[in-house]
Amino acid sequence: RVAVAKWESGERAPKGEFLVKLSEVLGVSPSYFFESEKPEWDKNVERLPDKVIPIPIYGEAQAGSFGGYTMPTPEEYFPTPELMIKGLPPERVFWIRVEGHSMEPVFQPGDLVLVADPTWYEVKERSPVVVVNRDGELTLKYYHHDIKNKVVILEPANPGYKPIVIPEKELFSEEYIFFPVIAHTKLF
Repeated sequence: RVAVAKWESGERAPKGEFLVKLSEVLGVSPSYFFESEKPEWDKNVERLPDKVIPIPIYGEAQAGSFGGYTMPTPEEYFPTPELMIKGLPPERVFWIRVEGHSMEPVFQPGDLVLVADPTWYEVKERSPVVVVNRDGELTLKYYHHDIKNKVVILEPANPGYKPIVIPEKELFSEEYIFFPVIAHTKLF
């Protein structure tokens, strides 16, 4: 808190790794903090307040193999800016907590992913999905449909983990449900 107050007052500037992390979070280059003349887009910016909606957290997905769980009722609710739900009705989205390491460095244990009802939002190639198997276990992976080999490949981000391969014939027997991830948040 003290460091941030000194940055805001101009008494000090962020240095090293803090400068890099701060610039990444804000979407600017590190040199932005040292420019006396700010870009036109940064002048007189008025931030509109986001409407915040409580969206339920219904369980956890393993970033590894299938595991995790879902609950019939929400574990808790997470305050979610309306813009994150991408115009979908709030009852068509929910949060899932991430556990495991196969999706690192993108998704960390404890992160939350916002998933959409697949009848309302399409699963996209090479996008993250939460997959529920017939036993009610969940996993988080990148989706890839290999049409030539008639399989869906659930790919990890972490190269230390193997992909999960699902034959197409199992997809149509309602053994798996694919929920597209539409947003992601890190909890600190």
